[in-house]
Amino acid sequence: MMTTFQNSPSLFAGDVLVAKKRKGLGRILNHYIVYAGMNTFVGNLFDGVKILSDRELMELLREYEPVSVRRFIGSFHQRNEAVNRAYSMLGARYSLLNFNCEHFANWVQFGKCESGQVKTGYALLGSLILLKLLFSDE
Repeated sequence: MMTTFQNSPSLFAGDVLVAKKRKGLGRILNHYIVYAGMNTFVGNLFDGVKILSDRELMELLREYEPVSVRRFIGSFHQRNEAVNRAYSMLGARYSLLNFNCEHFANWVQFGKCESGQVKTGYALLGSLILLKLLFSDE
């Protein structure tokens, strides 16, 4: 578990572990894993939202490098509500554009199902299309 990693920060229920792929183009994106307390991590992976077994967490952390912890900000009661939001989504299906790991982490921590990475991707795509239209010869 996270507590076994050298120099790892203390995690509290509702905190989010932010990680990047260790190799390749995937390093430009963040991956988010929710810490639910009591050595339990919940993630929204390609097979949906689930509690990660120790083996799954270790496999994930072989591929992804933890880069930061996004702390939950709120009262004890709000922290419990956040953890309940995580558990309420168990079994939800993954969708790259509509419900990815960032959507899930934001839902847990803020009660808002949104992804800044997806918004940025749409903005970049829109900009490229606009540039193509402005500078095309036709």
